[in-house]
Amino acid sequence: YVAEGGRLYDVGDPVSASVSVVSHYLTTGYMWDVIRAKNGAYGAYSQFSSHDGIATLFTYRDPNTPEDTLDAFHGAASTILEDAKSSLIRDDNAAITTAIIGTIGGLDGSALSANDAGWVSLVRYLRGESALSRQRWRKEMLETSVDDFVDYAKRLKSWKTPSIAIVASQSALNDM
Repeated sequence: YVAEGGRLYDVGDPVSASVSVVSHYLTTGYMWDVIRAKNGAYGAYSQFSSHDGIATLFTYRDPNTPEDTLDAFHGAASTILEDAKSSLIRDDNAAITTAIIGTIGGLDGSALSANDAGWVSLVRYLRGESALSRQRWRKEMLETSVDDFVDYAKRLKSWKTPSIAIVASQSALNDM
């Protein structure tokens, strides 16, 4: 398991819902293609927390050396910038539309059990989230543009206070 995260936004900075779309795009695109399909990790993900401005890239059951995985993480921002000049603007921004649909699907999900619905309601209450604020967030997602991808990639290239967590065998750690 390898994870790296860092602050893309300072606490209190406005965060657009487009960051969720770009993070989803990373998970289903670059992270899937490079870290999972090519490099063999069982899982590879990108997450962004709009509550604290922190982005995290992480793998699950990763057979690679931690150093190789971290190198792959560091290629994510450059790939987004390359995609912004080609695949993201092709076919009337079809890749962006696909990322938006996937992100909203993940946000709304399927019907919750009574237990899960209670938990989600509690968390939303504690965060001060309302149905109106969630609808605004969805609307912002629908307005995601290639410029939002470029902004995210630039922030990812220079994230603040990055941290790394590795769970691996002693031999893998000795190889670093």
